[in-house]
Amino acid sequence: MKSYTKEERQEHLENWKKGKLSKTAYAKSAGIVATTFYKWVQDEEKGKQGFVEIRKGKLLNNIQEIAIEKGDVIVRVPLTAGIEGMQIVMRSLGALK
Repeated sequence: MKSYTKEERQEHLENWKKGKLSKTAYAKSAGIVATTFYKWVQDEEKGKQGFVEIRKGKLLNNIQEIAIEKGDVIVRVPLTAGIEGMQIVMRSLGALK
């Protein structure tokens, strides 16, 4: 069984993302065991989940807000949205990839 460095794994993941092959097809073309490649993809996705930056700020009309950032997306939610509103926003952000 071949061992891959972190850099090699990352290079393969980047090459796969740039291409149009499925995970299985990419792994086969690169000589990587498909289950190994699936694990790399899964590990990378786990590393991106669970972190959402939340900052407190003010709107122009002095209503307190929370700015939630995930990747390139910024969602500003007034504190008056309440718990239910925040839960909806957080669930929605969880769906973003």
